Amino acid sequence: MIDKFILPDNLRGRGLHTNVIPTVCNLETMLNKLVDLNGEDSKLKQWEKRSYKAYKINDIKFDILNSPASEWRCIIRENILQSHPDELGPSCIDIYLVAYVAEEYGIGKETFFEYVKRTGISEKTNSAQAIWQVGKGDGVFLGILNNNGTVKDWSFIKRWLSRPI
Repeated sequence: MIDKFILPDNLRGRGLHTNVIPTVCNLETMLNKLVDLNGEDSKLKQWEKRSYKAYKINDIKFDILNSPASEWRCIIRENILQSHPDELGPSCIDIYLVAYVAEEYGIGKETFFEYVKRTGISEKTNSAQAIWQVGKGDGVFLGILNNNGTVKDWSFIKRWLSRPI
């Protein structure tokens, strides 16, 4: 019998229900745009800048620009693990929020939407959709989540939860 790992309702002290800002820009799109702009992040659109800041890309921009796209996932995952959750923006934390709801309350977009409304994150379906889309999409892109929002890489999640503050 395998014990189920219970995800806490916070990420090393950072609450999941505060500072949740819906945005529609996903990480992969922003990275491709950044490369197209030769790293000139000031030329990113406002919603792309939110993703850029959320993942602290400025700290790893040189590595991203000088690596093939196939290595971006590893670079960003390590940057996430090296950062305190309070330093990461909403788009990155959305990954954990999607995983938390899927693992603790049930899979599916409808379950996620109900959770977002019930916990007061937002009453708006469009906001819940944006959070779901970015959290799930970025999580899948980074190899952390499955397409249904459940955890794919438990090793990463456990390391993210246990990194010293």
